[in-house]
Formats: sequence, structure tokens, C-alpha cells
Amino acid sequence: MTTKLIKVTDTTLRDAHQSLFATRFNNSTISKLAPILDKVGYDVLEVWGGATFDSCIRYLNEDPWDRLKMIKRLAPNTNLSMLIRGANLVGYRHYSEEIINEFVSVSADFGIDIFRLFDALNDPGNLETASKAIKNKNKHLQLTICYSTGESGKLETKSTEIYTLNYYINLAKKFVTMGADSLCIKDMAGLLSPYDAYMLITELKNNISIPIQLHNHYTSGLASMTQLKAIEAGVDGVDTCISTVAQKTSQPAIEPLLKTFISNNSTFKTNIDFEQITKIEKILEEEVKKYTSYSINTKFSNIDSGVLIHQIPGGMISNLTSQLNENNNLSKLPQVLDEIPKVRKDLGMPPLVTPISQMVGAQAVSNVMTKRYENISDQVISYLSGNYGKPPGKINKVTFKNIKKSVSKNNENMKSLKIYSDEIKDISQYHPDVLTYALFDDTGKNFLLNKSNIYEKPEIETSKSISNNTDREKQDNQLTIQFENKEYTISINVVNKELIANIIKQSEIKNQNINKDKKTENTAIPQIKQNNTLNKYKFINSPMAGTVIKYLVKTNDKIKTNQEVAIIESMKMETTLKSDVDGTILEILIAPGGVIQAQEPIIKIN
Repeated sequence: MTTKLIKVTDTTLRDAHQSLFATRFNNSTISKLAPILDKVGYDVLEVWGGATFDSCIRYLNEDPWDRLKMIKRLAPNTNLSMLIRGANLVGYRHYSEEIINEFVSVSADFGIDIFRLFDALNDPGNLETASKAIKNKNKHLQLTICYSTGESGKLETKSTEIYTLNYYINLAKKFVTMGADSLCIKDMAGLLSPYDAYMLITELKNNISIPIQLHNHYTSGLASMTQLKAIEAGVDGVDTCISTVAQKTSQPAIEPLLKTFISNNSTFKTNIDFEQITKIEKILEEEVKKYTSYSINTKFSNIDSGVLIHQIPGGMISNLTSQLNENNNLSKLPQVLDEIPKVRKDLGMPPLVTPISQMVGAQAVSNVMTKRYENISDQVISYLSGNYGKPPGKINKVTFKNIKKSVSKNNENMKSLKIYSDEIKDISQYHPDVLTYALFDDTGKNFLLNKSNIYEKPEIETSKSISNNTDREKQDNQLTIQFENKEYTISINVVNKELIANIIKQSEIKNQNINKDKKTENTAIPQIKQNNTLNKYKFINSPMAGTVIKYLVKTNDKIKTNQEVAIIESMKMETTLKSDVDGTILEILIAPGGVIQAQEPIIKIN
């Protein structure tokens, strides 16, 4: 009896925690896992790319390049893989050829052996530059099909729908001509059913000769069954993770698969050392306790059959849930999930994978929180302008008929690395740092400022009171403020002579009696009511919770109705705010980098 070796990729250090814990595993956790994972016998460890780069600099204050070097040092015996979003790299927009080439080159030098390369629209044109760069570095190019379905929810053979069997076969053939060393089927939302997988893999094997890898998510509950049928159909490798971080919106667990393979009738095997896996399980059981606040605690936590309709991938679900929870709007998740298929249809039925899933998810949130399409992110506008490639279906032109198109992708985001380097010459000239800035602009720059510790720390006078504040304490350049039964930790820095304040922690004050000064309580409200001068002021409010990226106006500027005044970021998407009145800017209420809540005023206008 011939036994086939199935190559196994472990996703514990990348997609598993991206899917379950909003990509919050820090270096402390990863450093404990990597050396043991290296001993398991995995063919590949997926350790980088996807949302890990963004989360490192945005939330964890850890250098993603240092993380990659650390993993390579701790796991020297196993091939390392990363997920790269074609021309989007690890960001949310198209980058220049120079940046793509340099990013691939440095990633390869720092330890990446296999580049899993995909495009959110399955547009081969968006993969060409990165493919050539990967081949030039003599690294393994794994081109990727993003699996999706139409409204039928299944793989069609003869249909007018977009996502048919022939669609995927033709795409795979194209990837072979582009030099792919292997093909990955990326089932990011867990849509691929067992028998559809059998049919798809069988036909792909009949048409291409390169190895085929299956990456699928457990969200719908189909993944383990689908994985087994794919193996029976001839798939060469599968993605799994340690059971502690498996299932739900993550990947299938490795342990049940190993048990299946050791049965008497199995004709398949792996190189996995089960004893080493049990060691990792014990470590993970303790480590994941640190990240429970980022886990999905809704009725969708285990199996979400609704994913077969809304099609949101695992990584997006955890981030979407985390964002709504942080903004105290988690109760609106069912409404958002109902809205997502509608937005997707309006945008031409694209596969829901980053960055398109981010666009669709963020737009759905905006549509639920405000009037439908009242606010449209800059990324969606760029998508509608064709800057992300050709949508697979037709865009709803009636819905977006009044949208002002953005500039061509050939004219935007094309600054040279030298210009980026010059712009941060006083912060760092380390080449990976320049790339971080080029990829993430202000977010990257703020990270580098923190990393370099070159903020000017202002003198903070603690004796002066703040209106309505009951406590104020200095800790280096941080303040702890109690306000309206909540405690805020605020960092204050001076950058280029500008005071920057950021809320870095917020929590409820529980079981605390607050003694009110009755005289103050009785007089404060009448004072406000009697101030008729307030009537002449207008305010520009943020339509959603997020972060102020930058202002396009300054104090004393005269502005007109519909003039662009600020850019805010919500759910990693940027939205340009416009004024709804004519007037003069009296005050900028929230500093750049500041956290804002939905409908919070950010600009005061006379």
C-alpha cells in the first residue's frame, strides 16, 4: 500500500491568533512557542505577514522586523512563510514597484522562505511585481486563489455566476505561467464544502502539475471535513494549528488530523511529533489567558452558519468584533453582518479578504451607525476609482453615482524610498524603519517615534485642576484622569512643538462612591444654560469612533460647506470628513493621534 506524505503548515504564530485574538500575540508569547514548534516536524511555519505587521506597530509597540528576526533565530530548522497581499503588501493600499521590491528583499533577508501571495480581487496583474521580486530572491512563490462563492453559496459548474469551477481552473493556469512554485487555495471564510473541495482539487490536479496547498477556516464548521476530502482528492498540503487556538474562526486543529492518519486504513502520513505538540498545548493554555479580552464572545463564537451568507473571513470577524466592542457597539454586530452582503453586492461581489473585507466591513459599520453611504472611506472611493484592480462583478453605479473619483493609482502613493527616508531622517535611517514608515505613513511614524524615544516630554503642571476631573496624577509623560465614573490613562508628548495627547487606556470605575460638591452641582448647569453665546458656535463631529489621523485645516481658517477638514481612521480605514457649514475654525478640539468616539466634536466653528 502506497502512503502519501501530506505536508503540514502550522498557523499558530500568524493566522490563528489573527483569527481568534485580533492578532494580539506579543513577542513574549511567540518566543515561548517558536523553539518548540521548530521541533514538531512541520514542513512550514506561517509566522508573519497578514495583520501581524500592522498590529505590532499599531497596538503592541513591537517592531515587526525584530519579531521576524527573533522567530528565525528561535526556529532555524523549519521553513518560514508569510502572507503578502500582492501590491498591498501588508498594508491597505497599492504601493510602488520600488517599495514592493524592497519589502520582498528585506523580508527574504530576514528569514522568509515561502511567500504566500494573493490579491483580494484575484487580479493577476496585482501580483506581477511581487512575483518577480520573490523569484529574483530565489524564494518559494506560492500564488493564491481567494475562494469565494456567489449568491448560491456553492461552487458552480455551469452558471452565469462569477465563481465557477472554470473560473478557478483558468486562474490556476495563469498562476503557473507566472512562475508559481505551488498553488494555495485560500478559503478565508470557511465557505468551501467537502464535496466541492473534492471536485475543485480533482480538476485542478488534472490541469496543473505544481503542488496544491489548502488553507481553510473553521468558521462555518465545514473545515475538517473539507480538509479530509481535499486530501482524498490529492491535495499536497494543508494548514492547521494547535488545538488550543484552533476551530471557531481559526484553522482546523492538527491533533484530530493526526489521529485520523494513524488509523489502520489510512494511506496518508505526516512528519509530526505528537509529543512536542502536547508541550505546546500546555504553554498555550496559559498564554491565551492573556488575550481573552480580544476573543469573540458572541453567539457566533463557535460555529457561525451565517458566514455562508455574509462571508466575512475569520481574521476580519475577530477584528470587527474587537472594534465594535471597544466602541461599546457590540450589540450592533448582527445588523453589521446583515449589511455586509448588501455592501459587497454594491461593490461588485469581490472576495472578502483583506483589504477588501476591511473596506466592506468598515462601510457596513458606517452604514449601520449612520445613514447608508453617508460616509465613505477613502479606500472605498479609491476602489470605486479602479485603483485596486478590476472588480469581478458590476458595481452599483446608481448608489455611487455622486462619488468623486480619486486620482489614478499611477499618481498616488508613489514617493520614492529616498523621500520617505529624508522625511524621517531625524528619527531613523535604518532601512527596515524607512519601509515601516513608507507602508503606514503617520501610524508608522508614530511607532518609530515611540521606538526611538525621541519625544520631547512636556512639563506637566499637576496642581491645576481640570474641569469635572476628580483626580489627576503624573507618571512620566502619562496622566491618569477620573471623569464621569471612568478612568483614562493619557500619554502626552510634544512632537514638532505640537502637544499630542492620546488615550491609551480606558476603564470603568466600579464600587466607588463619588462625593459631589452640592454647591458645584447646583451651579454648574445653570451657568451653561445661561450662556447664550454657545448658540453661535457649530461643531464638526466624527461620524464614528476611531483616531484622528490629521487635519486639513487650522485655527482661524475660513471654510466652506463640503470642504475637507480632517482625516479619521476607523477599523484601519481612512475617512475624510467634510464641513456641513460655512464658517471660521475657532478651535481644534482633538489633537492628531487622539482617540474619538462616535459623534464626538473634533472642530469648533464660528
